[in-house]
Amino acid sequence: MYTNFFSLSELPFSIAPNPKYLFMSDRHREALTHLNYGLDGTGGFVLLTGEVGTGKTTVSRCLMADLPENTQLAFILNPTLSSQELLATLCDQLKIRYRKTGATLKTLTDKISEKLLKNHAADINTLLIIDEAQHLEAEVLEQLRLLTNLETNTKKLLQVILIGQPELQQLLKRRDLRQLAQRITARYHLLPLNQQELVAYIKHRLSVADCHRALFNKAALVTIHQLSQGIPRLINLICHSALMAAYNSNNAVVDKKIVIKAAGHALGDDFEPIAWWQHKNSKLAMTACVLVLVLFTGFWFGQKQELLQASSVKLQETVVTKPAVLAAKSVSTVTAKEITSVKETDLKKETVVLVELAPLKVPQQKAEIQLVALQPDILQPDILEQTKEASAQSSAQIADIEHKNDYQVEAADGVSDDLLARFQAAIDDTKDSTDAELSQTVEGNIKSLTQMPVWVQEGVPSMRFDQHIYASDGAGWVKVNGRDRYEGDSIANGVIIDKILPQQVILTYRGEKFSLPALTNW
Repeated sequence: MYTNFFSLSELPFSIAPNPKYLFMSDRHREALTHLNYGLDGTGGFVLLTGEVGTGKTTVSRCLMADLPENTQLAFILNPTLSSQELLATLCDQLKIRYRKTGATLKTLTDKISEKLLKNHAADINTLLIIDEAQHLEAEVLEQLRLLTNLETNTKKLLQVILIGQPELQQLLKRRDLRQLAQRITARYHLLPLNQQELVAYIKHRLSVADCHRALFNKAALVTIHQLSQGIPRLINLICHSALMAAYNSNNAVVDKKIVIKAAGHALGDDFEPIAWWQHKNSKLAMTACVLVLVLFTGFWFGQKQELLQASSVKLQETVVTKPAVLAAKSVSTVTAKEITSVKETDLKKETVVLVELAPLKVPQQKAEIQLVALQPDILQPDILEQTKEASAQSSAQIADIEHKNDYQVEAADGVSDDLLARFQAAIDDTKDSTDAELSQTVEGNIKSLTQMPVWVQEGVPSMRFDQHIYASDGAGWVKVNGRDRYEGDSIANGVIIDKILPQQVILTYRGEKFSLPALTNW
């Protein structure tokens, strides 16, 4: 083996649950805190979920090791049981004597109830922990709920911790299990290790095996995190295989190539090699190429537009030989100031050049000024007067355009005055609807909580949304953690309800805004 080659006292990356290799990350400690909080309360159900290999069993072992002396524990590791088999197993765990043959559900339930009452009288707490609880049948979960019905005025006589994969959360969302879901007093979803936690995890296991030097370089550690996705069990498999490969190739330090090769052997069919476009340098290069392409396209398009506009203006320039009054009638834009007087000494011999512009909106027509240079030999007082009249006609046309949407209801035979008044009121109410729609600002896409940074996901407390009432006037409300909350209300730990939308709830936590689907549990 490679222990002597790397000066190790033992294999550091065994997947066996050795207590001395226990590594409690911030996530594991927080999960343990949630479990203890659920047990310190009035009882009921506590839920711990997480992907395969994230350390759920490790957390449960830490919990069981620190239980108070006045706690009687029943631990069930194989939940693929019927209701009767589950009750019989619980009796065995609690050391309850019962007749093995012919025992019915009622007999077993009565025996368990008697035991719970005796423990309560002796100030002994009864705790049931079920691992791999995602395999429980719905009827078995309902039987567990019925067991927790036995209670005093202050607490439940049986506390239950359900540990399982994320499928357990989906199972508890079934309508026939809603009563059980409402009795969950604490829940926590255990996430994989991040990059920094992975480095600390590997260093911890090597130090326990009496190795205090770095056996993995930085690139290898990054690759291990990418391939294992931060799951401790996969980290152990990849590291063990990588050390074996380094030993066989006589390498004192594990590099990236060794890790990728070792992961293929360790993970088998689950191994997914890192594609070239997933590398950090490749992503940066592709991003730079896209930016350059966008800038070049924008520059080329802008140059093309300028050339087209210049060509259009050049083609439309025309030398006018007719009297200026005819040219004035063809001008489609409006002069900002009317021509009142022109001194003949101020005129220069220039050619009249008219540029035909695209149709403009009313506000643009008001601000546009069309400059026309006139030949002095054709400029006469009557021409100026006619030019002034043409300008006035254009101003009148603009006024008509501005008021084309001012609708007035006129009386008609057989229509009452009250009905006419209602029609006029409806028109007045919707008069500015278009402008209002244009003035509305569209909020950007808000990320969901699962897309937020890790510190936000870890800081957000447990939330259970049972009811979701949306109202367009902002008066909607949601029922979260058993209490009615409105927009602007604080839920817990700094989480504030920002908006209640038809299909989701917008929340704010320490300045970060995120969304959760309606009627969800976190």
